[in-house]
Amino acid sequence: MNDFRLRRDVRPVHYELHFELDLERWSSRGDGTITLRNDAPVREVVLHSLDLDITRALLDGAASTGIAYDIESQTAALSFAAEVEPGVHTLALEWSGEIREALRGLYRSTRGEERYAATQFEAADARRAFPCFDEPEFKATWGLTLTHATALAAVANAPIATQRDLGGGRTRTTFARMPKISSYLFAFTVGPYEATPVATTRTGVPTRVWVPPGLARSGLYARDAHVAALEWLEDYTAIPYPYTKVDAIGLPDFEAGAMENPGAITYRTTYLAADEKTASIAQLKATFSVAAHELTHMWWGDLVTMKWWTDIWLNESFASFVGEKATKALHPEWGYERDIVAQNTSAFNLDSLASTHAISVEAKSADEASERFDAVTYLKGQGVLRMIENFIGEDAFREGVRLYLDRYREGNAEAEDFWRALDESSGRDVSGIANAWIKEPGHPLVSCGVLETDGGLELRLGQQRFFADPGRAATTQRWPVPLVIRYGAGDTIAEQRVLFDGEAMTVSLPRASWYYPNGGGTGFYRTSFDDRSIALLSRAISQLAPEERFALLDNAWALSRASKATVGQVLELISGLEGEDDRAVLQQIADIFSWLSAHAVRPDTEAGFRALVERIFRPQYQRLGWDVRPDDSADEREKRSTVLFMLGSLAAAADVRKEARRRADAHLAGQRAHPDVARATLGVAAAEGEAALYDRYVAAMKEAAKTDAVEESRLRASLTDFEDPQVVRRFSADLYTDLIRDQDRSLLVQRLLALRHAREEAWKALKDHWEPFATTTDPANKQRYVTAASQLSPRRLADEVVTFLASKQTPDLKETAAQATERVRILAANAERMARELGEALSKGARSGQAEPARTSG
Repeated sequence: MNDFRLRRDVRPVHYELHFELDLERWSSRGDGTITLRNDAPVREVVLHSLDLDITRALLDGAASTGIAYDIESQTAALSFAAEVEPGVHTLALEWSGEIREALRGLYRSTRGEERYAATQFEAADARRAFPCFDEPEFKATWGLTLTHATALAAVANAPIATQRDLGGGRTRTTFARMPKISSYLFAFTVGPYEATPVATTRTGVPTRVWVPPGLARSGLYARDAHVAALEWLEDYTAIPYPYTKVDAIGLPDFEAGAMENPGAITYRTTYLAADEKTASIAQLKATFSVAAHELTHMWWGDLVTMKWWTDIWLNESFASFVGEKATKALHPEWGYERDIVAQNTSAFNLDSLASTHAISVEAKSADEASERFDAVTYLKGQGVLRMIENFIGEDAFREGVRLYLDRYREGNAEAEDFWRALDESSGRDVSGIANAWIKEPGHPLVSCGVLETDGGLELRLGQQRFFADPGRAATTQRWPVPLVIRYGAGDTIAEQRVLFDGEAMTVSLPRASWYYPNGGGTGFYRTSFDDRSIALLSRAISQLAPEERFALLDNAWALSRASKATVGQVLELISGLEGEDDRAVLQQIADIFSWLSAHAVRPDTEAGFRALVERIFRPQYQRLGWDVRPDDSADEREKRSTVLFMLGSLAAAADVRKEARRRADAHLAGQRAHPDVARATLGVAAAEGEAALYDRYVAAMKEAAKTDAVEESRLRASLTDFEDPQVVRRFSADLYTDLIRDQDRSLLVQRLLALRHAREEAWKALKDHWEPFATTTDPANKQRYVTAASQLSPRRLADEVVTFLASKQTPDLKETAAQATERVRILAANAERMARELGEALSKGARSGQAEPARTSG
């Protein structure tokens, strides 16, 4: 797609649309009017239209003399005999199109014999459903009428105004007028939904959840999560909810996780059908977090909208940042600060590539914008906002948010508008700091050396860009790094905030005995330490907050993969954390071990590696066991699953595998495992499972699809855990059948290609099925297939990936393919080097009785 943009002197004011929906034939016929305002005389109206047949067009009652379609720019040019003067005019249209199979535009969804029609218009797919001005800046008001089967429920952005029975099993539903929004936020769906009872917020906003039949009872938690988050956000923004209702809609088929259509938020069903009785703590956290993210968009993205997709990050970063603030505030028992810090990891990993992109980068087309819905846009942006807030203070940040939202409500804005509001509220040059972070790709490695003085410590800081590829030459890039330095000062812990904006800097810490240069884990930068800094910090690890211990370990692991530290040094740090009880830190250790298992463990190191996993996780197993206790904390409930997976899958502990199989058999027989251990039970049992167990999982998954979306999801995920080669081969083929929905297939491929026991067969199957599964699917799925291939670390497979992706590259995958190619090359080199380092560390550890203590300097 080219960089075509519509002219600005013809703009929509109001849409009045009618769709005749036939779900038996998967067809749509539409008619309606667009009220236009033109600033100059026009004889031609150009608007977006794709895969539609416009059968009639009248401007102020005068019929069009011609319609010219441009496939490349996805537009239709409507010509008229007479020129119309500047002013307000009415364009009447009739058109027809299909309800598409792909999960974009106006698309189809099924569950068994049930049929649904739904919309997904972001970034630029409203044009596939009706002719329109399909750019964010063209905000308008909306009226909508749907003609549909009487047996189906109809839901849209606004409440239903009237319904009329047309006879013959057809109903006409008209919705109330919708306030000004962009075309990508306009939404509707029809299907055999059932709804939860309505709950009302303190300010009177009616809220409910719509899900497929049989699941409404499971939607109560999600409904109440929406109520709680909405009330918090009204307080935070100081602006009442801008729309009339909240309907959260669970779709059987949905490309993304959720979409922020005001008043009609769409989700994958699993995010909404999360019954507290059958869902794990992890699932409930995900449900609340995603709901809070989407509701944040009601103000940030919907009420105030970016002018163009170059600022898509502004929508998504802010929704991620404030949505997680809401989750943290409303569920203190979760200790959610650690989860927020952990989200930086995937952003760091992508941003450490030479082929990364800046947070804010020009999007010349909607295709380019679609590639930007990634970890940099969502999570690096969130990390930078969090870093800025931590530097200027929460109160000043919130005041800037309120200034910005009030100033641009129902309009469009750019990033600079937000920074100016923060400048005003804080009295600092936030614009100068922020623009350096959002307009430059990459992030800094801050090197830290220390000199002990009579009065404390003197830090000597340096910075350069951090690359995952150790062969990359240093750049001249420098960032204004807002450091938050925590340090021990006598019996207290003090903080010093420093803006490090040069190549080198010296900082004095009075009375300091140790220091940590990333207080709260809030900084979006990597750090390396000299030996003395490490020695001082090693004595104070217990004084670091859990999120800081997580960030310290994550940082060491990143340095190891960039050849700036060794596997032995990481294992030393893990040994220093032996006895660690924090859920998030243990999960980070589990992630490191999982990576080593997938990419660095060899036959000669298998036994030593399993013994290492046993040593770290067996004490937790002895304390926690299998059974969830009534007095377990949320952390203990979530941690238990991690421990079982580590021992049962990575350590191949015979007792854990035996017990998992016993419990899995009971689970399948109707004696359900507790939701917090059900996924681990099924996954560990699958490790030694045979074809008969695979058949039972598939049958149970199909049955669960009718009544329990969470159980269906955990069974589906567990199909990836079978290690029997025949079962792996079978599942790799089953992936490309109707057994797996399009929305789930790419996620399962990602999982399989990351596993030693499955990657060869899964890669062969993916290559065999690239056409049509990876080429005709929706953008997010297409990008996942490409990214999945970058996990194939054996050199032979990595070389295959590079050649294969080069032959399959298309314009909409240019950036993703470049990133995948760089990733797999770095991964293959890392796997070879780190396999050697792991062998050395385990060999030395075996002689000393544990993993070799080594230095962790960068």
